[in-house]
Amino acid sequence: MSVTSNPTPTPVPKGPAQIDPADVFPLGGGQSAFQLLDVRAPVEVHRSGIPGALSLPILNDEERAAVGTCYHEHGQAAAVALGVELTAPHREARVATWREAVAGSERPTAFACWRGGKRSGIATGWLGDANVSRVQGGTKALRRYLMASLESQFARTETLVISGLTGCGKTDLLHELQKVVSQDVLALDLEGLANHRGSAFGGFPAGQPAQQTFENDLAATVHLAAPRMTLLEDEARYVGRVEVPETIFSKIKQSPVVILEATHAERMARIIREYVFEPTELSSRAVVRQELEVNLNKLAKRLGGVHTAECLEALAFADHEQRWFSLDAHTLWVDVLLRHYYDKLYDRAMTRLARPIAFQGCAEEVLAWFAENGE
Repeated sequence: MSVTSNPTPTPVPKGPAQIDPADVFPLGGGQSAFQLLDVRAPVEVHRSGIPGALSLPILNDEERAAVGTCYHEHGQAAAVALGVELTAPHREARVATWREAVAGSERPTAFACWRGGKRSGIATGWLGDANVSRVQGGTKALRRYLMASLESQFARTETLVISGLTGCGKTDLLHELQKVVSQDVLALDLEGLANHRGSAFGGFPAGQPAQQTFENDLAATVHLAAPRMTLLEDEARYVGRVEVPETIFSKIKQSPVVILEATHAERMARIIREYVFEPTELSSRAVVRQELEVNLNKLAKRLGGVHTAECLEALAFADHEQRWFSLDAHTLWVDVLLRHYYDKLYDRAMTRLARPIAFQGCAEEVLAWFAENGE
């Protein structure tokens, strides 16, 4: 690919308007005020996606890499010229995609790139629509704004933690609570944002977002809600491989708890459904058994050799087409896992943190308590 010696770079227009991150994400607004067209390359979006933004790159990953190399070797002007050259065959199609997105949105539209405004400025010029803005400071400024808001919102919001033994249904309860609590209360589903159930067995086939994407989604959720009270599930520092921000994790460790109670049989049935039946319906018995064996072996040091062997033997027995979808076939290994690992882990954490207990009861009783207390 050639590099023009005396390039004529595409000018970055002064207008239309440049908007601030606060214009995009109004505090307490419920949703973003603008449709964002993120023109960064897919690899950049994967590392740090902005909630709700449409990924419509001006350069694909290969083009961006070539332009970046050119920039380091020949400078900005040559890099811009190469970018124009590489995108020339695709410019019409990419502009058409942007135009279609603008036409299909009821909200105003704004372009965003990483920080400098070069790519969003070029995209704005190519589109030629005076009603389309671009974000001042790009996605870097958006992230900085959202993360600062997360700190300030959690400094002021009252927090209640939904706790309980593994398998008692904390996430389900959190979703039910969001339907019945007042509008200024946010039921914040960290596991949903992390796309992971939180335990060693809690992964989903789609995988987890990158750390910054998780943080951006989390911060935007809280910022747009600006809640008086936040309800959180009792999480460890890591939900799968993503880390809960310290400002939230410290609140989890210090806030009053609502303890959700469920019978041992109810807990086992829920775990079997979520970790065996549902994943099997999405893949196969062989794949799910292999994943369960891998995860059981990861816990071997904490579970102990004897109990790990019990679990693996019971899982092998359950691996039969006539038994796999039977609750009874899985209760032995799930029972061992709960009694000898997860329940002990929970008891130690509750003793160590010694948080005040606001209420405890089954799901129906907890829902009634929230209704009676006007939360």
